[in-house]
Amino acid sequence: MANYQMEIIPEPKPGTASVLIRSGKGTLPIIKGQGDVNYVCGACHTVICEHVERGQIINIVFKCPQCQAYNRIRGT
Repeated sequence: MANYQMEIIPEPKPGTASVLIRSGKGTLPIIKGQGDVNYVCGACHTVICEHVERGQIINIVFKCPQCQAYNRIRGT
């Protein structure tokens, strides 16, 4: 399993990006699949996307439920 660190970005301005925010209680990750890649928060290293395929997720910003940092997958 390969782990890739996401890129920390400033909070996007309203209407400029699709942002996934986990609400409520429960366990991480925000997205879980059946691939061979994990994407982790660039600040606190929490797994945000687990077992996904590289290139499967594009143009999405994730707000880390642990540290509240905004992350995007590098190169998307």
